[in-house]
Amino acid sequence: MYNDSRELFELLKLQIGQGDCLTQEVSDILSAYKNAGGDRQTAKEVTEELIAVFSGDEDLQERAYDVYDIVTGWCPPPLKVWEQKIKEPLTDGMRFEDDDTGVIFNHFSFCEFIKHIMVAYARMTYEEADEKIMDSFLAYVPRTLGHVMFYTGELDYHWAMLVAHGDLYWTRGIPSDVNGFREEYLKWSAEIRQKYNLKESYLYYDK
Repeated sequence: MYNDSRELFELLKLQIGQGDCLTQEVSDILSAYKNAGGDRQTAKEVTEELIAVFSGDEDLQERAYDVYDIVTGWCPPPLKVWEQKIKEPLTDGMRFEDDDTGVIFNHFSFCEFIKHIMVAYARMTYEEADEKIMDSFLAYVPRTLGHVMFYTGELDYHWAMLVAHGDLYWTRGIPSDVNGFREEYLKWSAEIRQKYNLKESYLYYDK
């Protein structure tokens, strides 16, 4: 049992060098640290340091991010060490690129727009929508182009209905797209974006 941050750093660094880190073994290391009196903020700072250490190697840095996800609670439930998620501020103007493609992702506007869809089309209060979105995978701060492509691969309306009503919501007669009320939806969307000064969710470009 231990609660020393440098020991935690070395143990996690060793795990990152050995292989996948979104694992029970890493969760157990963090649980032992917590049970010995180690605090979450220090564990978060340790993982942030590891992310910086491995910034020159994409694969190793991704493993460090997986450790970070366990510390912050954005991981599968069986791996959770601390129950509550650490919710990071959402921002606009995030930029991601690979060799051929780039995207500007407006994460704050993306989530805010989906909240307003939930208010208008799922009959929720803004407070209810905000709570659901901020506890959902949509509030996970992306770190790669692939993450953003996942978000942008579906309609905003679909994400709103999925968060509001749960898996397979369309089997209960709830539309999964706006084809049946497109004109109304497009008019409403433009008004909402203007009223709340929301940017378009994303812009892809070729390099």
